[in-house]
Amino acid sequence: MKKTLIGSLLLLILLPVWAQKRNDPEKFRLIHSDKLYMSKLDSGQILELNGNVHFYYGDTQFKSDRALILDGPKIARLSGRVAVSNDSLNLVADSLAYYRIPQILNLGGRVRITQTTAEGNTRWYQGDYGIYDQAKDTFTTWSNVRAYDQQENAQSSCGYAFWDRRAGYSYLIESPVVSAGTTDILTVKADKMEFFEQERKLIATFNVDVRSGEYHATSDFLIYFSEEEKAVFIGEPRFDNPFANAEAKEFQIWFKDRKPTQAVLMDSCYVRFSSKEDLPRTNWVKAQNVILNFTGDEIRDFTAENEVSYYFVQDQEGDKDYFINTATGEYLEAKFSEDNELQIMNMRGGIKGSYKFKNDS
Repeated sequence: MKKTLIGSLLLLILLPVWAQKRNDPEKFRLIHSDKLYMSKLDSGQILELNGNVHFYYGDTQFKSDRALILDGPKIARLSGRVAVSNDSLNLVADSLAYYRIPQILNLGGRVRITQTTAEGNTRWYQGDYGIYDQAKDTFTTWSNVRAYDQQENAQSSCGYAFWDRRAGYSYLIESPVVSAGTTDILTVKADKMEFFEQERKLIATFNVDVRSGEYHATSDFLIYFSEEEKAVFIGEPRFDNPFANAEAKEFQIWFKDRKPTQAVLMDSCYVRFSSKEDLPRTNWVKAQNVILNFTGDEIRDFTAENEVSYYFVQDQEGDKDYFINTATGEYLEAKFSEDNELQIMNMRGGIKGSYKFKNDS
């Protein structure tokens, strides 16, 4: 094999000829290289580029410190500050192998893909390794994966991610975590997460764990609608805060600025709560439907409907007597003060109940 160093003038003359011999529909255009070596083998020609390499395949721009272009097998290998751009997409990595026939880019070392939408929003994924399928417009990355979505103001991390740009779909596996917000942060963990860009929807599957301030929710399955700021929990959902915890067949929780404002519990609802903050949760309510309303990090009130039963203990304090109240009915409402102290509990409809008082006389 004979390797020839080509000067800049001869480079300008020969490279268009070299490119025209190819039948690849992606036209090769060399913009710059500090040095260029051309070699000829039985399998085809080889270009070795060194220093400030800059060239195009069709509309796709490539930059790097070094590049080796194998015309026969139609492979380009780039290393050192690799950058690829096309349309609204930018790729960077330490190294890249571009297989031109299937249009596959294998990337290694500090890989990042960045997309800028027509609205000006940025979305990126990064990892130690990556594969970009240019024909299908899909990107896969793994090992130390991070991602960011400007529109959703969300960051995520995991071990493996897949992004289908054309379908507007992506998924994260291997311990994915998504955090939304900067001050009041909503954090979601699960075994798998899927994102649907057009619907602005997140689906989390198995071992779902959601935290926002002092609120904590778990379930087997979660659907989060970003536009509505609404979360649907299915599969043994449970909700906790320092004042109460709740269980049901299904939860629907609405958020504002990533803080819960209302929770709707459906089917076999069970809520345990304390009459004052930091006291044991000895009181409970059971019903088919329960609605809890929140202000900040506190439960302000709740209502329960259909097959309602409750148990409430009032401790002796000041002018309040100790008693235990149990009852069943069709409707129950409870209100709490700003100090998280129970103020009112009223039941209506087919009430049956009892009071037990402590007699100190």
